Amino acid sequence: MSDNFNKPKDIASLGVSFEERLAQLGKLSKQNRGSNAGVNTPATNHGQTPAGYPAQRQTSEIDSSRTINQNSKQALDAYKEKGKSKQILKVWFMLMQAFDSKMKVFFGDEPDVHFMKFAASLTPESYKRLEANLLERLDEDREWPPSLIRLRQLANSPTKEMMYKARQHLFHHPVPIDELDRVELFIKRYKMREVRSFSERNFEAEFNRKYTQWFREVILEDMDKKLEEERARISAFIDVESTNEHDKEIDQMIAQGKAFQNPLGERIVQMLREKKSQTPEISDVTAEEIAQERGHNTSSAGEV
Repeated sequence: MSDNFNKPKDIASLGVSFEERLAQLGKLSKQNRGSNAGVNTPATNHGQTPAGYPAQRQTSEIDSSRTINQNSKQALDAYKEKGKSKQILKVWFMLMQAFDSKMKVFFGDEPDVHFMKFAASLTPESYKRLEANLLERLDEDREWPPSLIRLRQLANSPTKEMMYKARQHLFHHPVPIDELDRVELFIKRYKMREVRSFSERNFEAEFNRKYTQWFREVILEDMDKKLEEERARISAFIDVESTNEHDKEIDQMIAQGKAFQNPLGERIVQMLREKKSQTPEISDVTAEEIAQERGHNTSSAGEV
């Protein structure tokens, strides 16, 4: 059965994108500032602004902007109670210092609820990664990350310097295993076969792409710790099972009389036979020999 009827026919049917929504919020913020500054916009005889927007629509957009600002204030108060407001403002001011006017155009004059959620979720490590990745983008003349989603991606991605060091530590100038970081150790233990399959011509690009994936698995999902725990569990299970199976095999061989059917066992049996031939068993001595021995011992005692 086909489900084509349920698929969007074009991009417009998917709705407004996240980036477009952020741009709209920035425009609404500008309009709100103009309204608060007392800028009078002359209207035409038909009740429309010079820009061609109906007055009723412009009023509704301003009201919507005020609602958004109110929601942002409430969200900031909620984060303040959780002790996250300083972190949100720190991230905001860091981006404002780096991008200034572009930041205002894209996000507005103050952080909205989406930006607050992103900033509050950052750890000290992810904040440093975000800052380092943004600095690398500035060095490459790629100033502005295109969206909040991209900012989140940069916070959860390794820098090019980290990937360069990993290639040096693992291949070009290898270091002892105790000097590798978690991601490098993960690659060393579990991914070297895959790395060796990379083409020499595109080695750096392929390694960087896979390193980013492995970095997120290790740092964000603790994949290295999970694999170590699984390896230890399997190893312990195999040791117990193999010991139990070995004991069962020995018991079965003894019950079937096959305990000495091996080179070492045959040697032991031969040694026992030789010892037995040199020392007569008690069962081989007759009663007559025992009586004679006793008589000899008695006569010897009488002579004394």
